[in-house]
Amino acid sequence: MKLISGFLLAAIFLALAVPHAGAASLLDAPISYNAMRTVTVDGKPYTGPVFHMPGRERHEQTMLGMQEVFILDQSQGAGSLIVPALKTMVAFPFPPLLASLLDTTLAKSPLGEEKIGDIAATKYRVDKTAPDGTRGEGFLWISRRGVLMKLAGTVTAPGGHRTIIDMVLSGLQEAPQRPDLFVPPAGLTKLPAEALAPLLGFRLQ
Repeated sequence: MKLISGFLLAAIFLALAVPHAGAASLLDAPISYNAMRTVTVDGKPYTGPVFHMPGRERHEQTMLGMQEVFILDQSQGAGSLIVPALKTMVAFPFPPLLASLLDTTLAKSPLGEEKIGDIAATKYRVDKTAPDGTRGEGFLWISRRGVLMKLAGTVTAPGGHRTIIDMVLSGLQEAPQRPDLFVPPAGLTKLPAEALAPLLGFRLQ
């Protein structure tokens, strides 16, 4: 259960941490793209495709042999977790930490230029504590086109449990993305948001 909780929290955290230095907030790249994304949660790696268009993002990964799809909508401050094999979905509001990361006043400290693969990126330091006491801290590597290429950090829950998160993109391709990728398909059984909360370890508000 702890592994699932950490992975889901990391997946949502990373899906929203898509910064652009000139955007209204840190959390949205101004271009459409797709890539492969490797997320490492407490030392365990997961790889799957990510699709992005301004304001929306879709992540796919396999967990315990079952495909999971996250669709996130920044304008709504909400997302959906879809399990295609079970034909179910859970809609959820962004957790307090992620809502805090949407703050346009969020401070970020540039630390210099580095290359992630063959893509130039600026490294930033970020440290933010949400109203519920959850703290996110670490480093982001943002390309000149506004894409989060790499992340390394921790999420600390109010009770003190720390989840170590690393992420890197590869095979980035700038291209228009199909709008239907960012909409849950019809015919899914909708479970209440409370069904997600025990897995994520936070209180949905």
